[in-house]
Amino acid sequence: MQKSNKTLWCNIMLIMTAVIWGSNFVFQKMAAAEMGPFTFMAFRYTLGTIVLALIAWFMEYRRKASARLAGTEPEKYGRAYFKKLFTVAPICVVANLAGNVLVQWGLAYTDAGKAGFLNSIYIIFVPIVGALFFRRKTGLNIIVGTVLAVVGLYNLCMTEAMTLEKGDIIILSATITFALHILLVDKYVHELVGVHFSCAEFLFASIYSWIAALLFEDITMASVIGCAPHYLYSGIFGVGVCYALQVTAQKHTDPTVASLLMSLEAVFAAICGVIILHETFTAKELVGIAFIVTAIVIAQLPAGVFRRKTGQA
Repeated sequence: MQKSNKTLWCNIMLIMTAVIWGSNFVFQKMAAAEMGPFTFMAFRYTLGTIVLALIAWFMEYRRKASARLAGTEPEKYGRAYFKKLFTVAPICVVANLAGNVLVQWGLAYTDAGKAGFLNSIYIIFVPIVGALFFRRKTGLNIIVGTVLAVVGLYNLCMTEAMTLEKGDIIILSATITFALHILLVDKYVHELVGVHFSCAEFLFASIYSWIAALLFEDITMASVIGCAPHYLYSGIFGVGVCYALQVTAQKHTDPTVASLLMSLEAVFAAICGVIILHETFTAKELVGIAFIVTAIVIAQLPAGVFRRKTGQA
């Protein structure tokens, strides 16, 4: 397959990932009315762990087969590797789990489409949290993106009484924990295989979620059966399939393009919310969405490109 065709197909795979992630907000929204957030995440993460474990096994099988065909001995993972894996994963996943539980909780009080756009703000919070806690420099594109995002959030979330709704506040809180998770992963998981780390993270997330669900929530057979389509879709497709598509596609496409395509998750969340849940947006909210989309695009542009476009040296 020619490089241009391969890149095209990889971009299509990333758009499919965004579609699944976006539509996942609808399934999470429907589950939020019947099942506690920890219970939903327990089922979701358990399914995700199983799917990712199968993907990890297949990738390991292919790695060893390729080594044998090349006449070399496949690299073995030592005790130090697994020690680091099972030290870092249970710590980093706390931030990821907190964000997902907050999103699931917030969806009980806000629309799926709005939640998709609010959740996408984490892209802008990553460099802000990095600058505050990890001493990372913040580029001009992030400053501009943040200003536009604030304007967008005002139009999308502020009511006529000049207050934020409960669900909006909860999901905005989740974006900060997602940003923290990304920075923790970037700091601690070098030298680890991505699928191994994700599988370990989901394993510990499922354990934490089951403990919290059994302690703080009522798990009924009616909700388990009634929400089965929601957590099956969210776990198998939202976790397993999307991860497989992402790790495959990102090998053959530009990282900036990849991040922009995957950020379409928010757009597809809105579309699915309108089509499936019959949600609507006011003109003011649509203006807010436009500002947020623009902010996301600008925030993901390389700083050098942004400086050239603004005429800076």
